[in-house]
Amino acid sequence: MTVSPDPRLESAQPACRVLPEQTEGPYHRQAPPERVDITEDCEGMPLRVGLRLLDTDAVTPLRDAVVEVWQADATGRYSGFARVEPHADGTPLAAEEISDEQVAPQETFLRGSQRTDAAGTCQFLTIWPGWYSGRTIHIHVIVHLGGGRTVTTQLYFPDELNAEVLASGPYAERGPQDTTNATDTIFPGGGEDTILQLERRDAGWSGVLCLARAGELYTKMLL
Repeated sequence: MTVSPDPRLESAQPACRVLPEQTEGPYHRQAPPERVDITEDCEGMPLRVGLRLLDTDAVTPLRDAVVEVWQADATGRYSGFARVEPHADGTPLAAEEISDEQVAPQETFLRGSQRTDAAGTCQFLTIWPGWYSGRTIHIHVIVHLGGGRTVTTQLYFPDELNAEVLASGPYAERGPQDTTNATDTIFPGGGEDTILQLERRDAGWSGVLCLARAGELYTKMLL
């Protein structure tokens, strides 16, 4: 499937940020399908995610890197796993309370991988993720650099846009999220640098981000 790139990825914008290492979380699965469109007909706000990945000099593209992504659907469930609900009193679950037991191993929705092109870019067609208890809204990413080297991180969304999307369509029945960027325990470890730069696009949104591997020249890449 061929998708025209977001023009922001072909220009000097967005400015590049350091690629922070963040936790993989409990819902990673091996060998996701290689594809651009990962929705598998999941309902939700259409979202296109475009990434540009650069080496430590913030100039050289990371070519032919395998980029994995996975996320929750509009109801907060990951393919293969049960949905995480808050406690009966409405308080969020702690990380150690979340089960990583697979209940539907045949499912693959909202999971995929691609190789970056000569410019270090790749794109995915998906939906705005829903929320599950104890976490702010996010998309997981693993970049495979070759030679067994990987960088694991997460992509985030502005809290005000999360609130807007969660009040619409299939998201609305769950109500507001119990954890935001401001209260999430993982977001403080680099999350500000991986908030997608979002624009309205057709009936949905397009988010882009330029990320460079951390290195001695990291100060060049900070906004």
